[in-house]
Amino acid sequence: MMTARGGHAGRADENLLQLIAAKEKELEQRVAQARDQAGRLIEEARREAEAILDQARREAAQLEEQTRAEIARESEAAARQRLAQAEAEAGQVAARAAERLPLAVELVVSRVAGGLS
Repeated sequence: MMTARGGHAGRADENLLQLIAAKEKELEQRVAQARDQAGRLIEEARREAEAILDQARREAAQLEEQTRAEIARESEAAARQRLAQAEAEAGQVAARAAERLPLAVELVVSRVAGGLS
């Protein structure tokens, strides 16, 4: 065996340094690969999130349109119902007026006739 500075010990130190350097380079490559992979995953996640947002926006617009159409149908139905109710009430008033017409005519005639005598 030789001294720490020469011979076998020197080669062992050199081999150890080369091994450390090789491991360091390998780790740097792994870190670079991991960064690249993380970047790709982030980009993929961003695209997926954008696609989900686009789909949600389309669904919201479709739901809004359906809701507007439903409200319009309900409004039209309510207006038709109110119109039918008003027509029915007008018919009832006209019927009551028609029933009372002979009495009203008799009352007017009797007052006019009473005023003439």
